[in-house]
Amino acid sequence: MRKSLLIFLFFLFTAAVTYAQVTSSSVSGSVKDAKQGPLPGASIRAIHVPSGTSYSAVANKDGLFNLPGMRIGGPYTIEVSYIGFNKSTTTDIVLQLGQPFILNAVLSDGGVELKAVSIKGTKRIVTAKSGASTNINSTALATLPSFSRSITDFTRLTPQASGTSFAGRDSRSNSITVDGANLNNTFGTSSDLLPGGGAQPISIEAYDELSINIAPFDVKQSGFTGAGVYATTKSGTNTFHGSAYGYYKDQSFNGTKIGENDISGAVAKASTKTYGFTLGGPIIKNKLFFFANVERDVSTSPGVNFSPTGAGGANKSATPVADLEAVSNYLDSKFGYKTGVYDNFPSFQNKNTKVLLKLDWNINDKNKLSVKYSYLNATADQIINSTGTPNSGSYTFTGIDGKPVTRANGGLPNGRFGLKSMGFENSNYGFLNKVTTGTAELNSTISSKLSNQLLLTFKKYDNPRTSKGGIFPTIDIFNGAGDNYISAGSDPNTKYNEIIDNTVSIYDNITYYAGKHTFTAGVNYEFQKIGNSFMPGAAGSYIYNSLSDFLGDKPPIQFTYNQSLIPGVDQVFSADLKIGTISLYAQDEYSVNDNFKLTFGLRADKGMYMKDPVENPQITALQLPDANGNMTNYNTGKFPKSRILLSPRVGFRASLLEDKSLVIRGGMGIFTGRIPYVFLTNSPSNSAMYNFGGVATAEQLKNITLKADPSEYANLFPQTAGTSLQNSTVVIDKNYKFPQVFRADLAIEKNLGNGFAATFEAIYTKDINGTRMRNANLKSPTGVINEGDFSRVRYVGTGNASGTNVPVQNIDRSIYPNLGSVIVLENTSKGYSSALTAQLTKNFFNGFTASAAYTYTKSKEAFSTAGSTAAQVWAATANVGSTNDVELRNSANYVPHRIVVNASYKFNYLKHGATTIGLFYEGQAGSNPFSYIINGDLNGDGNASSDLMYIPKRGSDVNFVPFSATVNGVSYTYTAQQQSAALEQFINNSPYLSKHRGEYADRNAAFSPWYHRVDANILQDFYIQSGNTKHTLQLSAVVINLPNLLSKNWGIKQFNTTNSPLTLSGVDANGVPSYTLRQFNGKLVNQPFQNATSNTTWSLLIGAKYIF
Repeated sequence: MRKSLLIFLFFLFTAAVTYAQVTSSSVSGSVKDAKQGPLPGASIRAIHVPSGTSYSAVANKDGLFNLPGMRIGGPYTIEVSYIGFNKSTTTDIVLQLGQPFILNAVLSDGGVELKAVSIKGTKRIVTAKSGASTNINSTALATLPSFSRSITDFTRLTPQASGTSFAGRDSRSNSITVDGANLNNTFGTSSDLLPGGGAQPISIEAYDELSINIAPFDVKQSGFTGAGVYATTKSGTNTFHGSAYGYYKDQSFNGTKIGENDISGAVAKASTKTYGFTLGGPIIKNKLFFFANVERDVSTSPGVNFSPTGAGGANKSATPVADLEAVSNYLDSKFGYKTGVYDNFPSFQNKNTKVLLKLDWNINDKNKLSVKYSYLNATADQIINSTGTPNSGSYTFTGIDGKPVTRANGGLPNGRFGLKSMGFENSNYGFLNKVTTGTAELNSTISSKLSNQLLLTFKKYDNPRTSKGGIFPTIDIFNGAGDNYISAGSDPNTKYNEIIDNTVSIYDNITYYAGKHTFTAGVNYEFQKIGNSFMPGAAGSYIYNSLSDFLGDKPPIQFTYNQSLIPGVDQVFSADLKIGTISLYAQDEYSVNDNFKLTFGLRADKGMYMKDPVENPQITALQLPDANGNMTNYNTGKFPKSRILLSPRVGFRASLLEDKSLVIRGGMGIFTGRIPYVFLTNSPSNSAMYNFGGVATAEQLKNITLKADPSEYANLFPQTAGTSLQNSTVVIDKNYKFPQVFRADLAIEKNLGNGFAATFEAIYTKDINGTRMRNANLKSPTGVINEGDFSRVRYVGTGNASGTNVPVQNIDRSIYPNLGSVIVLENTSKGYSSALTAQLTKNFFNGFTASAAYTYTKSKEAFSTAGSTAAQVWAATANVGSTNDVELRNSANYVPHRIVVNASYKFNYLKHGATTIGLFYEGQAGSNPFSYIINGDLNGDGNASSDLMYIPKRGSDVNFVPFSATVNGVSYTYTAQQQSAALEQFINNSPYLSKHRGEYADRNAAFSPWYHRVDANILQDFYIQSGNTKHTLQLSAVVINLPNLLSKNWGIKQFNTTNSPLTLSGVDANGVPSYTLRQFNGKLVNQPFQNATSNTTWSLLIGAKYIF
């Protein structure tokens, strides 16, 4: 015992390291005689029938055994033998990813009696789940509908899911590994589960099984506060097997009727072609196997579906053809810059090629080695940024009434392509995504009491941008009446924009079997290098008040430029983040008896910043309030303190009845995750130590004209690091900690017989270290807004006290008026979520499997984490008070009611064919929640999209200002009375607003109407037997929104017409605001919802596959 313990401790403290991963399965159980006495020394041998891979163990003194590190799937045959007793053989066993299979054998002179009776001809799956998880096996992957052919088509089967969010958490709080390799979208500039810019790094054809774990109490699983998504890929067997496949869809495979609306004229030309092959088999029978997959995707879509006035096309922009031609000709004649077309835009193309290679080597019965390599090369055309302008610079333009209008934090009033504005083909850009991963895993059985798993992985991700028509300054032109209406030149964020995300991990896990105790321990190490070059405005950006100003070469109303401050380096990677995470864990799985198992463990994670950013002493010198209002200094030259984060967990599983048909399981513990690393890199990227994004002053603008090379104006801005401050600055609290949550889970499982099982499960999550963004440069507000019976705070412009309506400027709200914002990344413990689930499942039997679940979710947060830049994240929190205020309200990542059903059935007939039907149903309260807000900066905090709307008791209670608008050349005038009447209708027609009159709207409290979606997958197989090989031709059809295919009045999804019906006009001396009501196409908005169009009609994907 002492020697075994020393070996255990040796591996614990010397093993190599990373975040623990789930890559395999296991079998455990007991061997007893007819009198329930243990049979120590009994032999257990499991054989993976397709590959001949064998695993063996010997029962310990208590008759218990474990077979770790086993291939998932099957079928397996397990033999249990003991001298003097008859041998037990159990067949057709299937293993699930990360879920131990329980086999309790009773040997006697008369043979064998199994605790779990096997039904001949079925797959036996008897697992010991201890936490909230969903397993999706190869059958489900092959038969359930997948229109996008992505993992997210299957993670939606998780009852607690909503898109890529789980249990009400931010979608970027998840962790995903494939064969143990980190495949996270680590940088986090999008909500995609995987890197690749929407392209799947690994084909769905290559996956063998998925496991989505929300509350696992195994301390080996970490790195998430949402869900851990674990996937394994297919392996070769003793039989050569493979497939060649192709899938196709285009615009003719879409429906054209939504109720009484015929959208056939709006369905643009688009297509997707996918083709590839898989091949697997033996290199050496029973010893060495291979599996390979190669896939190619090519898709086309309309990138721009607007046309200028005077040209063809259904979606008309107000911008005239003549004005676009004038801009294009001017740029060509003066600078030789080709804008590309402004109408009949060419289709966008997305292309990707993915490759996967895998080797499995049964070195001997004690050692199994698996090696995998995957590669993705993807390109994707993108439309120019919609409304963003570089460096958050303010500018003033002429409004609709001829008066000056100032946008304090930059941005455009309208998207660059839309009903009011148009651009050119060569302003668009492209993404290049390259993702490479590799794993090497060695599972070893050292002795009957000791086993080890060693895993080495890497991920390399590079994501640069390409410019459609070459680099040229961004140009935005206003129409002299309040709207930007022409854009030309490059996308403002494309030049010198690149993400690099490289990860290397080493992981070792050792397990020691000591009677009823299974001790597991390990040390993990993960090194990540995150590089981000982001220099918005590096090509220069000009904004003009009118077309005549632009064509007359007059000064712009804004000029911005971003340049390197590192001598000799043009493209600066201001974000050069190197993080090493070391983790130590240990746990004990204590099998008290056959009916009760207790698991308890402790995990310690410590992140270490290998390199601090460069300090800007000017930022350090700023005196700013901390979260408690105490003045402090923030240093951009230091990442947060490196701390040890502890994650204790305890879980249990208890069988309450003799036949083990009733189980109670659950546990509680702490889970440590990550933030999107863009949150950390925001600080050095905005520190003015690597590059500087400058905004020309009013005086400087007088001498600026359009130049193709903006560096001619470089001397207007700082040339030396540390001598100035960015308009938007980001700092990090020195005590900031990575996210941690407390999570508890309790479930009751009841086996109902005949393959049916019912589960009732409750999950509760509480933030310990949540994340918030706070603008430390904001003063405390001194004014009030009065609406109905309520008052709320606001900032006031100088002169308001005397009754004038003066716009709020930086000097009125900012501690340092020369800075736009100073966003602080810090922690909050405010936030929680709960999820209650009732689920009924039917195991695979005679070709049929099904599951149905209902989940109620409640989720609260004080601050939203939506967005990627610090300013975006700060602005994303809608409040009654200022955006800095702590208001615990609904999360943006939950759906309160969700029903999910899936089923598949396979009909075999005439020995030469089969038909499989797979169905997926989802019913929920609309999509993600939304907030009713004011369009405009009501409280003057500098954020024009975060002030929650006061819901008047009557429409006439709102002070409306008459206004006029011109739509498609027609002028409309709207009186205050007309606007009041329309708002009254709008409120009456809204289920949320009508129930909350006289109150402030709550954040994320409104939903679009319930939506019911049914997707179907139909597979038709034709068999041909040739010798010992069965050849299959499989034809497939995936239909999404099947009800809409059956009837134009079914499957209709609605979305909110607007979440900001009121546009701020002004605030009088008494703090009472006045508004205008939104209008669309000349009609005042009075309906809160409208039918979605082409994105919710039925769609079809057809395919053909040859399988052998």
